[in-house]
Amino acid sequence: MKIERATLRDVPEILELQYRAFCPVCKELGWSDAPTVTESIEQAYADFPNSTVLKMVADDGRIIGSVRGKADDGSLYIGRLMVLPEFQKKGYGKILLREIQSVMPHKRAWLGTSGETEKTITFYKREGFSIFNTETLDNGHTWISMEKIIL
Repeated sequence: MKIERATLRDVPEILELQYRAFCPVCKELGWSDAPTVTESIEQAYADFPNSTVLKMVADDGRIIGSVRGKADDGSLYIGRLMVLPEFQKKGYGKILLREIQSVMPHKRAWLGTSGETEKTITFYKREGFSIFNTETLDNGHTWISMEKIIL
């Protein structure tokens, strides 16, 4: 496995990865209009230049994981951390999360996630994040924001 910076050419494969990684969770939650499962290819191409996107590439050349980050004024927003379902629970998500934090300077890292996925929340807490905001969305789902302050 290797981690590299993604390019515009990677957008279709990363979007397919996104659907495969997030659709099972969204289906389980009954959240069919979640942005991670409704994003179009046009939206993905338009949003790509706004972040640093890392990809994890398997030995056969497939992208099996990805994460994006956007640093602004000392804060790093981490988004779309994802790993193909068949590669989950092998530590790849943790590697990607740590890598995006190491390559982008920041004093505070933050992210948002569903408040209904306890295993995801536990994962981020193990990585030093804590909840700083919880909100109920119009569709009834809970969204939490988590942060990690770098001392």
